[in-house]
Amino acid sequence: MNNNIYVIKLWSNVILDENWVNESVMINLAREVDLLQKAWHKVLIVSSGAIWLWKKNLWQNTIKWLTTIEAWQVFSSVWQATLMDVYISYFEKYNIKVSQALLTRRDFQDRERYNSMKKVMLSSLELRIIPIINENDVLSQEELDFSDNDELSALIAAMIWANNLIILSNIDWLYDKYPWWNLIKEVNKIDEDILKMVWKDKSSMGKWWMESKLKIAKMMMDLWIKMYLANWKNKDIIKKISKWENPGTLFESHSEKKVDSLRKWLKAWAVPTWELQVSTIIADLLKAGKRASLLEIWVEKIEKQFIKWDVVSVCDEHGCCLWYGIAKIDSIQIDKFSEDKKIVIHTDYFINI
Repeated sequence: MNNNIYVIKLWSNVILDENWVNESVMINLAREVDLLQKAWHKVLIVSSGAIWLWKKNLWQNTIKWLTTIEAWQVFSSVWQATLMDVYISYFEKYNIKVSQALLTRRDFQDRERYNSMKKVMLSSLELRIIPIINENDVLSQEELDFSDNDELSALIAAMIWANNLIILSNIDWLYDKYPWWNLIKEVNKIDEDILKMVWKDKSSMGKWWMESKLKIAKMMMDLWIKMYLANWKNKDIIKKISKWENPGTLFESHSEKKVDSLRKWLKAWAVPTWELQVSTIIADLLKAGKRASLLEIWVEKIEKQFIKWDVVSVCDEHGCCLWYGIAKIDSIQIDKFSEDKKIVIHTDYFINI
C-alpha cells in the first residue's frame, strides 16, 4: 500500500479571485485532499493568501502612516485568521481536521526548534490532520523572510521527508522557448540548457521568477523529492499526479544516492554563523567531491570562535565557502600542532553547498 506524503503549495492567485476566495478552487481542493487521505496518503498544505486578502479591501487606505512592511505585518495578523476560517469551512464538509503553523526562517536554522517542529508536523499527519502552513509575516523583519512561499514549501517537504512537492499556480510551467512554446514534461538535471530557457524570458514575471523556481527544483532533486509545477485549472490535477500522470513539469533526480536527516537539514536550511579556513589539501578534496573528516591539523584559520554543535562554513584559502558542517569540538580546543589529531567536523556532519 502506498503511503506517500504530499506537500501542496497554493499560490495566492489560485485560491483568490478578483473579489474574494475562489470558491470552486477551495471545493475542488477539499475534495482532492479527501481522496488522497482515503488512499492513505498524507497531505500538508502551504498556502499564500493572508496578505493579499487585505489588499482586496480598503483598509490599507486608512493607515498611510504605516510603512509597507508594517502594513503587511498588521494585516497579516488580521487576515491569517480569516484564511484559516476559509480552510476550516471547506474542509469540514469532508470531516477533515486542519491545524495552523506560522513559521520563520529561524525555525529552520535552529536544530532544536527544527526537531520540535518536525515532530509536531509528523504527529499531525499520523492523526490525519492537515497542517496549513504560511510564513509568519507578523514576526518577519524583512518584506520576505523566505524568498517566497515556494521556498517555504520546499523546506517543509525536505523536513518531513515528503515524496512529492506540488506547486500549483495559474500557468502550465516550464516551456522551451519564449514566448511559451513546447511544455517540458520532465527535467532530470538543472543544466545550462535549462538555464538558457530562463535567461531568454524577459517578461516581468520571467527571469527572476523562473530562476527562483529552478533553484528550488534543484534543491528538491538533490534531496530526491519529486517536484511538480502545474496549473490548477487542469481538472483533477492532484489526483492525476497521485496516479503518476504528469500534467505540468516534473523535476525528478534519477540518482540513487540518499542522505540522512542531519545532512538533509544541513543541505536545505542550516545557516552558518561561524567560519574557518582549511589547508589546500583538504580544500582540494572537498572541491573534488570527496568526503573526509576535518582534522585540526588541516585548520589554517578561525575567523570567529565557535562551540560544539555550531554550524560552521568551511572555506578555502581564497575565502570561497565549500561545505557546511557541525562542529564536533569547541574552536578553543583546536591545536594543529597537537599529536592527538582531534576531529573538528566528522564526515557524517559535512555537506557540500
